[in-house]
Amino acid sequence: MTNSDPDHTAPRGRQLASVEPVVAVTPIDGADAIEAVTIRGWTVVVKKGEHTPGDPVLYIEVDAALPLDDERFAFLAARNAKVFGDRRVHVLKTAKLRGVYSQGIVFPLAQFPEASAVPPGQSLDEVLGITLWEPPSPPGMATLGPFPSFLVKTDAERVQNLDEATWALIQSDPDAWLATEKVDGSSLTAFVPADGSLHVAGRNWELDPAHDNAHWHVARKHLTDHLEPGQWVQGEVVGPSVQANPLALTANRLVVFGFGTFDPEEPARSTTTRTPRVQWPPWALDSAAPLYDMALPATIAETIAATEKVMSLAAAPKASCGPTVTAWAWRASTAAPSSSPCPPATCSNTADPGAAQIPVCGYAR
Repeated sequence: MTNSDPDHTAPRGRQLASVEPVVAVTPIDGADAIEAVTIRGWTVVVKKGEHTPGDPVLYIEVDAALPLDDERFAFLAARNAKVFGDRRVHVLKTAKLRGVYSQGIVFPLAQFPEASAVPPGQSLDEVLGITLWEPPSPPGMATLGPFPSFLVKTDAERVQNLDEATWALIQSDPDAWLATEKVDGSSLTAFVPADGSLHVAGRNWELDPAHDNAHWHVARKHLTDHLEPGQWVQGEVVGPSVQANPLALTANRLVVFGFGTFDPEEPARSTTTRTPRVQWPPWALDSAAPLYDMALPATIAETIAATEKVMSLAAAPKASCGPTVTAWAWRASTAAPSSSPCPPATCSNTADPGAAQIPVCGYAR
């Protein structure tokens, strides 16, 4: 199978649009016409006086690609418009208004009568034609087939979406977490089955080694001599040929954020495990995401606030990439199934929430 732009048609699991209650309404200092509403753990800047706590609204997360042929979204074309597949879309991104981060967009339910057929909190993505924005794949990204089913994709839920039970589980052992940088690049998964051959996948598809691209170039350079049968690794490809190179690096490299094992003879999700960072082999640690000297905060709000001024450790010395993303990596002493409901990491991000995802429980701004 060959697809020169695979991510545009790939399936995804993240929910972007749903009916949610307004949790709180907060004034913005010095602002007469706008205020902030809280939806789950997200903050969205809205026109003043339009919402009160408890109101049900349509909430759409950042990274959503909204179809501009829907007249209800057409006004967004003036802000930005992109071609995604065969449609013109507006891609929601974080904005900062009067010093307040606004993440997502809120609409009155009266504008969306079709939402009444979907239970609150359930996805309206398909109903509204909303998809997850994926940057165009780099040149040479021909594929062999779908992402391997025995591995977990590099998807993540964001910390604002975590429920109280999940956050309580994370907080049950706060010392078991390490703060690491999450870089903005292109997702790579590599694995070696029983025959000893190296396989490489992007976020949604396994990539054809016959076509040269940044993923295979990095994998051959950094993984060929290290990855053994029954091992997998996940990371971000960063550098001059990826995502406009926000870290101002001079060469492409792999930043590792996940490593584990699987049964090389009979690969299956049930036998795939994730290895704690403290037990990674030296070669993986040498390429691992940088660590920060930070303790896991007690609340989701504190987690977001704690990362407001965190700067990149992976960027080139003279790069001016601004605040970066902080990922909370699990460092327990035992391996966990990679398919567990809450994979062993959580993350908070004060930079661009449209950055490529990592396999975590949560991810703030």
